[in-house]
Amino acid sequence: MSLLSAGNRCSVCPLVDFLPFTCPHCTLPYCGTHITSHTCTQGESSSNTSKSAIGKLGRGKRLCDFGECERERMESVAGLSGGSGDGDGDDEERERIAKEVRCEGCGGGFCVAHRAQTSHSCSAPLIHEKRYDAFLSRRTQAQEILAQHFPEQVGRVIPKPPPGREVIKKRPKSPERSPPSVQATLSSSSTSGLSTSNENATAQTSSASKKPKTKAEKLWEIQIRKIKMGAKPLSPTGSGSVADDEKRFFEWGVDLERKGVKGWKDGGKWTGKVERVWIGVNTPVGKVMDLIIAQAKVPRPKSDDPAQALGLLSLYPPPDGERTVTPLELSKSVGQAIQEGSMIVLIRGEV
Repeated sequence: MSLLSAGNRCSVCPLVDFLPFTCPHCTLPYCGTHITSHTCTQGESSSNTSKSAIGKLGRGKRLCDFGECERERMESVAGLSGGSGDGDGDDEERERIAKEVRCEGCGGGFCVAHRAQTSHSCSAPLIHEKRYDAFLSRRTQAQEILAQHFPEQVGRVIPKPPPGREVIKKRPKSPERSPPSVQATLSSSSTSGLSTSNENATAQTSSASKKPKTKAEKLWEIQIRKIKMGAKPLSPTGSGSVADDEKRFFEWGVDLERKGVKGWKDGGKWTGKVERVWIGVNTPVGKVMDLIIAQAKVPRPKSDDPAQALGLLSLYPPPDGERTVTPLELSKSVGQAIQEGSMIVLIRGEV
């Protein structure tokens, strides 16, 4: 079954309409646009040029009463015009319903575009003015009732509030006042010189503690938070028995040839792989080295040659200072030798 068999092609345009219209005169199929605008082959035009032309559905077609408008009036579209004219009840009923879609002012029949009174220059008063007159009448009646029951309110005019606007209130600048500690110092200066010196020292300490942080300090705090968020226990056992304030967070990596250490000292960037871990501050540094060797799977030297010995270096970049590379002593504890956020590197050779 072809898809085109579901409908018919319009006899004027190439549109295939699935619900075509059939002209009652030439019996040809047309689309919705050309059913009323085609040139009928039987000699009767279906265009909107005649006031008494027979349109579709077998009804009488009547055009808009406005000037040269050739659109069909609303009552004609609804099939309420072109009755039998014999004066029966059906014609009276159609006329009654048709009056409901005609202009309320002049009673003319217009199309959808000219149905408003302002569109066809209606000679009758505008409908909205009638409604306004009715409103004035109701308001007058309401004022009479108020004057009868509330005579003291007669003639009272309620002022209309001004239009609102955005007001931005500015806080007045308060005069500069000394900190409470300084005021206390001034008030007690006459009684004790010792208390004055103590208050001044307190004021200096508080002002020093409120010193804004530098960009380097802020970046270092961010780095410490990153390390803490991704840190894992370096020791697989005993990780749950260490309190948070007894942990030391750091990074570790392997650089047996010390090429990464030299690049970090020169440029401040580490190119190798790192692991973020934590361990208790009371743990010996020697145990830290054993754990790193085991996790990195680095073979231990088989001879006592110092050039093959393994050791640990601590790489620490102070926020506003020079980068330092410090050898770690295996006998010290983590809290004494390793700083928070530092980089611990396993190397080969003399430390």
